[in-house]
Amino acid sequence: MGRNRKDATQDVLDLYNQMQEDENIESGKEEIKVTLEEIESAKKALYDAKEELGNAYHRLESTRIALVAAHRSTDNIVDGICHAIVKAEQSNLTVGINDEGLAQLDERNNTAISAFKQALDEHEKRINDLFTHQQKELKRIRNIEEGAYFNGRTYAWMFGLAFLSWAIIFVEITIWICITLF
Repeated sequence: MGRNRKDATQDVLDLYNQMQEDENIESGKEEIKVTLEEIESAKKALYDAKEELGNAYHRLESTRIALVAAHRSTDNIVDGICHAIVKAEQSNLTVGINDEGLAQLDERNNTAISAFKQALDEHEKRINDLFTHQQKELKRIRNIEEGAYFNGRTYAWMFGLAFLSWAIIFVEITIWICITLF
């Protein structure tokens, strides 16, 4: 009991302050841990973005190389065309057709024209044949639609029935006369 009351209060106060500092340190540690996790996820996102930018740069570089090659190729094409035009202007080449070639061309044209005329004549003949057949069919259909269509056998039956009915009437008149007079 050799300590006094003031020292005990001071010890309790010191202990309380020490607890407060420990709590502040613990809460600071938690905040630092959360901040470190956020930094880690940001670092990962930054790494992914860096990787995508690298890929995009490689694609851009390959596209640039292809465009430069295409540009050089078009320059070569234009130069080649210009060179060919200059050579053509400087040459003494003459082009023409002689009488024999003209005669062959005329013969081939006449052969083609006669073949076309023959094909047209055959086509016209075929169309005329089809047209006359169609006119006959239309006439036949029109006759069917205008009245009754009878073939020869039907006419024979109708004539026979008409003759038979006239004969029956004649016989009846004859029988009636005979009955009334006798």
